[in-house]
Amino acid sequence: MIQILKPIVSLLMFLTVLFFVNTMLTITTSFSVWFSTIFSLICASLGAWFTWELISGEKINTLIAVIGGALILGGLFFTVSFLGPMVIAKDTSQGPMIGVFIAAPLGMILGGMGGYVHASRQRMETED
Repeated sequence: MIQILKPIVSLLMFLTVLFFVNTMLTITTSFSVWFSTIFSLICASLGAWFTWELISGEKINTLIAVIGGALILGGLFFTVSFLGPMVIAKDTSQGPMIGVFIAAPLGMILGGMGGYVHASRQRMETED
C-alpha cells in the first residue's frame, strides 16, 4: 500500500509546492517568468523528494527536513487558503490575500519547525 501511495503523494506535493512558489513569486516579485519557473521547479522537486523520503522513513538531513517541511506545509496552507475563499464565496476579492499574507508564512514557520523536530527525533532514535 505504501508503495502505491509514495508516487501519488509525492506528485501531489510537487504540484502543490510548484503552485505555491510560482504564485508567490509572481505576486510578490518582479522576477522574469523563466527565473520564477526554474526556481519553482527546483523547490517543487525538493518538496517531492522530501515527501518521498518522509513516507519511506529514511533518515533525512536537518537542513533538508526544515526546508522540505517549510515548503510542503507552506504550500498546503497557501493552496487551501488561496483557493478556498474562491470556492466558498466567489464574490470576495480579498479572500486569497489571507493565503498570501497569513497562511503561507504561518505554514512555512510551522513546517520548518516540524521538519526540525522530525530530523531531531530521527537523530535521537539512531543514537539510542
